[in-house]
Amino acid sequence: MFAPQIPLNEKERLNALLSYKILDSAPEKDFDDIVKLASEICHTPISMITLVDKDRSWFKATIGIDSDLKESTREISFCAHAINNPNETFIISNAAEDSRFKDHPYVADNLKVRSYVGVPLVDPNGFALGSLCVIDIEPRNLDEFQLLALEKLANQVIKLLELRKKNSQLLENHNTLLNKYKDLEQFASVVSHDIKSPLNNIMMLTKILQDTNSERLDSDGIEMLNYIYKSSEELKKLVDAILLYYKYDNENIDVSEKIRLNDFIQYVIGILDIKHDYELILPEINHKFHSNKMALGQILFNLIGNSLKYTDKPKGIIKVDFSENETYNIISISDNGIGIAKENLAKIFNIFENLGQEDRFQQTGTGIGLSTVQKMVQKLEGKIEVESELTKGTTFKIFLKK
Repeated sequence: MFAPQIPLNEKERLNALLSYKILDSAPEKDFDDIVKLASEICHTPISMITLVDKDRSWFKATIGIDSDLKESTREISFCAHAINNPNETFIISNAAEDSRFKDHPYVADNLKVRSYVGVPLVDPNGFALGSLCVIDIEPRNLDEFQLLALEKLANQVIKLLELRKKNSQLLENHNTLLNKYKDLEQFASVVSHDIKSPLNNIMMLTKILQDTNSERLDSDGIEMLNYIYKSSEELKKLVDAILLYYKYDNENIDVSEKIRLNDFIQYVIGILDIKHDYELILPEINHKFHSNKMALGQILFNLIGNSLKYTDKPKGIIKVDFSENETYNIISISDNGIGIAKENLAKIFNIFENLGQEDRFQQTGTGIGLSTVQKMVQKLEGKIEVESELTKGTTFKIFLKK
């Protein structure tokens, strides 16, 4: 028997094969369909997709042989011969009369193999991983159409292998990112809680110093304590916002409840506890639709709160509109505030992105509110759009999937 040679690039070839992580994998319909089609086109009882490992030929898909037979030793594998010439189809017309194979065990004994045609499975880097082959127990030659079809099917096998590899890599990347995100979430939670306690102590002690020593402190001392308190308050606000941002990752928003828009807006306004002049314009109809109240409440709380805070007008005006199409319920929130510069519109949903603008209370935002809004909208399988013009106001449109 003529034993197959070992390719000169065997180490690199094996590394290429292992990179697909397909050896010993379960049967897959796409590969099974290809061997069935190859057998039908070539009119052969047997067809196989074989991958040549270090010491064996492993069968990814077969037709016409015992389904329990998963591999053969490389030494007696016809496909191990096929990979030695990656650019040529390996053809045995009549193995019983071929001096190389007439005493082969598959020829002389059990299977009585006579003809074999194997097209090498060559990856994009030129490494032959195995072959797509058809086998008959009668001597024969394939015609030109059959040979061409077999080559095209072999190309499809490679495309399936590449797609499978990319999907596997995407899954690995997804799991890696998910684990990193969980670590970040845990880190943010632990650090934030550890910061809140000393921050509260600093604010409390600063307040006590202000209350008990106001007569003994000069203006510089009072200003310094005010600065310490204000800085601690800003940091606490940031910590609270971070905790809230990560909290919503674990919230279950699958529950959908009936919402009356005007009533719900009034409820959100009540929570905001507004202490300055504003005008609220609601739709004439108290529209009814279904959504998750917790998620929508957080969205509206942030957007309406921003509309009220970021205005340079004596009287803030907020207008709420409602419309719908086949896919979405659409809520629009417009204001007459300071607006957002066109070049900043793409930034506002980025976490920690702060445009440096002070609100009407001379405070700057944390850069987390709108990022939280976008996250909640996405969890509701919706989308959010924004239009704005400096000094004239901003409109947010929330698209909630029906």
